[in-house]
Amino acid sequence: MKHAMPAIKKLPATKSQSPKALSAVARQQLLLINGLLDEVARNYVARLHREIADLIRVLEKKQAGPGLSRRELKDLREMLKRIAHLQINPDRGRRKDLKKIDALIGELQSMVERW
Repeated sequence: MKHAMPAIKKLPATKSQSPKALSAVARQQLLLINGLLDEVARNYVARLHREIADLIRVLEKKQAGPGLSRRELKDLREMLKRIAHLQINPDRGRRKDLKKIDALIGELQSMVERW
């Protein structure tokens, strides 16, 4: 479900608004963004967790079945290599680290989809 930023009432000319009133409106809007940030982050992380769980299920299904073909074994080695080369610093909490994880999951999904 998409959320648009709730519109605030059109402000009168800024010169007629007191600094206190402007500050209160800005604070209100920042709190709103804060809540949206939590919702977006929660949904984003939940999606990544689902995608990882799907990858695990595929691996478990392959393990329970007749096993991996030569190509699948080669892909599995490549997957492990890519996972080992993931370089992130979780303590920093950077967007680029989330992007790296997201991209890696996408690459692994592409490999597994060929199976």
